[in-house]
Amino acid sequence: MENLENLKQIRRSLNDEFLGFRGTENYYRHSNLFSNFFLTDGVKHITDKIGLCWFLDTVLSYQGERVVKATKFQIWTLERLIEGESAGQWKVVMYLDKTPVITQLFDTISLTDDYENNFDIFKIYLADNVLFLPSEN
Repeated sequence: MENLENLKQIRRSLNDEFLGFRGTENYYRHSNLFSNFFLTDGVKHITDKIGLCWFLDTVLSYQGERVVKATKFQIWTLERLIEGESAGQWKVVMYLDKTPVITQLFDTISLTDDYENNFDIFKIYLADNVLFLPSEN
């Protein structure tokens, strides 16, 4: 009988495809609606390339909430649910340490060139009003 641990799916991280981004040379304003927030070269590249602007809008739309505003270093993920009744759906999550603080579900997402089929998780950080990739930290 096979060990159930061996049957767990390996999560494909979108971040692994963009490890070449280290630090940033430029900062970009995301939108007029969120004019106090900036993107690094890596975040700008990924969101433009595959159409993740809506993910950034979701992250930034929570910045007025007390628990979010009080968190100086934020960890946000876009995750495909791979088990249970909700398998195939996506969720945007803000973590405080390893505890989910904010979770928003999406039945489907639509990215450029069906890119949503290429990964299961994407992570960004937010600190000092700048969104950046883990590799840019």
